Amino acid sequence: MNQPPDSGEQRFHHLDAARALFMLLGIPFHASLVFAGGHWVVMSGSRDPLLAIIPPILSDFRMPGFFIIAGFFAALLLERRARGDWLKGRAERLGLPFVFGIIAIIPAQSAMLARAPTGIIDSAAIVDPISHLWFLPTLLVLCLMLALVWPLVQHASSLPMPRVITLGIGIAAYELVLLVATYRLPFDPLLAGGLVDLHALATFAPFFAIGVALRRSRRLWERFGRFDPVVTVTGLVALALHVWLWEDRSSIGIALDILFDGLSSVCLSQTILALLMRSVRKGSAMLDRLVDASLTVYLLHHPVVIALAIVCIGASLPPLLSWLTICLGAFALPYATHRLLRRSPLALWLVNGVRPHGRRGLLVRRGGDAGQPAAGDVSPAKP
Repeated sequence: MNQPPDSGEQRFHHLDAARALFMLLGIPFHASLVFAGGHWVVMSGSRDPLLAIIPPILSDFRMPGFFIIAGFFAALLLERRARGDWLKGRAERLGLPFVFGIIAIIPAQSAMLARAPTGIIDSAAIVDPISHLWFLPTLLVLCLMLALVWPLVQHASSLPMPRVITLGIGIAAYELVLLVATYRLPFDPLLAGGLVDLHALATFAPFFAIGVALRRSRRLWERFGRFDPVVTVTGLVALALHVWLWEDRSSIGIALDILFDGLSSVCLSQTILALLMRSVRKGSAMLDRLVDASLTVYLLHHPVVIALAIVCIGASLPPLLSWLTICLGAFALPYATHRLLRRSPLALWLVNGVRPHGRRGLLVRRGGDAGQPAAGDVSPAKP
């Protein structure tokens, strides 16, 4: 491939910002599902027109953008470390938060749902083994797959890098084929008792691969770093059509929705990264804290959203006021919890997978204060 973008000790501050953004957007996304009139863990029983458009908008680019960034940092670290050491680090960084979530977060969430009024909850969610933690095993499997093919990636000759819109069209076609293939699967795509979701793996593997290519190809890096009005307009038009078709359950409507979703996901992810590259040129204390806390906030926000949604519905608060209350609470409480966790290196290690270092057990990281994630270390930013 073309020469990769230089890094050395460089911090990719705009990617730090994007990682925190995509992860924290999980809060308004999940909070809006309560009032969108569809099927979710907690349902208000009504549909607010304004809040109903948030899920299709955020679902369009949030997780695709996250997996692009995850792929970029995965390739960045593999350039510096042996594959075995890197995989051990990924198992710790992603596996420990997953185990913590399975042991502590999911049971607490299930207990809340079991005690909630039956008319407003999805009873199947009570026994959901991983809930919002699905992306952690998915990312672990993608990392394993990348490690297996890494020698091929390293020795790949210069490959043509498609333009962003062309890449979006390719992703759109892939997602349509994947939809058809999923319906024809002769087996359940959930494996290992629901811990591994083959459909999620297949859905986000191309975006992870784009992230790897973004690291390995200077041409693609330059295209994703340059704001292009044509790409932005294409993405916004495709997004508008995706939102319009979101609730169309006809075969043609579903197919078109998938196509527009795939196109807009690539175009808007590129637009967001390009805008952040322009606007976030250096770090700041606020950005460092948000990046540092983003994984903890994502892990803990889901049960908080559920608890506050049950309270707001029970109090008959207006949907918009309920949504704002849930969003504020689901950020503030997990963020405050993270600040407390940082006082204990052991607790932070168990929740975030960040290994303690030093005689005092402080977390000495390149480029920041104790516990500050380095830009080259992907914090799973979270759905």
